[in-house]
Amino acid sequence: MLRVRRYAVLLLLVGSVALCACSGGSAHPKASGPPPLTLGFVNMEGAPAGSFPEARAGAEAAVAHVNDDLGGVAGHRLALSSCRTDGTPEASQSCAQRFLAAKPLAVVSGVDLGANASVGPITAAGIPYVTGSPTLGAELTTKGVFAFTAGTAGDLLGIGQYLIETKHVKSIHVLHEDLPGLLNTAIDAAGNIFRAKHVTDVKLVAEKADAADFGPALTAAAAGHPDAVIVVFPAQACARIMQSAQALAVRADLYYPGACASPAVVAGRDSGLDHSYFASGYLPVGASGGDAAAADFRKRVPAAQRSPLSEASYAAVLDVARLIGEGKTDPASLKAALAASVGAPSPLSHPFTCDGKQLPLLTTVCNSNVRLLQYRSGAFVDVLGSWINGGQLTALAG
Repeated sequence: MLRVRRYAVLLLLVGSVALCACSGGSAHPKASGPPPLTLGFVNMEGAPAGSFPEARAGAEAAVAHVNDDLGGVAGHRLALSSCRTDGTPEASQSCAQRFLAAKPLAVVSGVDLGANASVGPITAAGIPYVTGSPTLGAELTTKGVFAFTAGTAGDLLGIGQYLIETKHVKSIHVLHEDLPGLLNTAIDAAGNIFRAKHVTDVKLVAEKADAADFGPALTAAAAGHPDAVIVVFPAQACARIMQSAQALAVRADLYYPGACASPAVVAGRDSGLDHSYFASGYLPVGASGGDAAAADFRKRVPAAQRSPLSEASYAAVLDVARLIGEGKTDPASLKAALAASVGAPSPLSHPFTCDGKQLPLLTTVCNSNVRLLQYRSGAFVDVLGSWINGGQLTALAG
């Protein structure tokens, strides 16, 4: 039962994504001649449950960088074969069958809410499945999956670590999506973590993601003047919660997962986000500054699509491309190289180690570090200037 509850809290925290020494300029010749080496890319777009085209934009930007600036990989151009899903198991299964027929070197995932139906067939065929933004249980626990960040799980563990160990808060309220079953069990287990760390006021408020009005639920979550309110919802709901927070003049600090750190979510809300914070496995890319990876990302990805999700796909493609460039040009050798990665540098993110031990119970996670961001003057900025890792909190879930 203890192990089930621990696993449940981690699914809650899922909620509700090296640069090789190759990130230089354009002095390399463009690759030509041999047939391209292909990566599959699966992403959810144009669906009522959510649409994440920015994730595909990030993957396409990375492929363009590899081909146009780096001369391709291993003497070949890199190609991206994209398959769009609508969040249903059937659509994800269809994409899996397409990839099994095409036999790409790896499948890179943006955001796919039907991934539980596709991860198994892909990995069973020996094709590595990689993601910078894991969302569902199969992406976090299936052998053959490599998650370069812990996604929302890492975001929310990092938020908890910051609030408890740095801010020393005594009051945490959680406004979360109401999904009966495992998620609500996990919410209860999250409360156990806070209480075990001597948070004396823990309050959990549930609401449907498609609620007509978030005002009542947010009012309940902010009642009693908590030190912090953690919001566990998908991006589309986050925008409406932010709107309600502004209308209600909520003064408590609000903490969101990185999926909500999107220009589309925060657009026009600068003055209402003074008390809002976002955890992300990726460094923010502003209008200027940063390293070569940030400059290339800025050049290739439109400002409206720069978010942790587009960064995740951009970084994941480049992480895989680096290994292909080292001669891992078949699925088996690429998978072995991913599994052997130790302290591997990753663009816009923390180095990763894929030993299955970076986050207890979530064995695919190669890195669970996050940054704390805030939206100021039209851009996300790094609040602390250092990484936060809340992985050790999982031991307190039971």
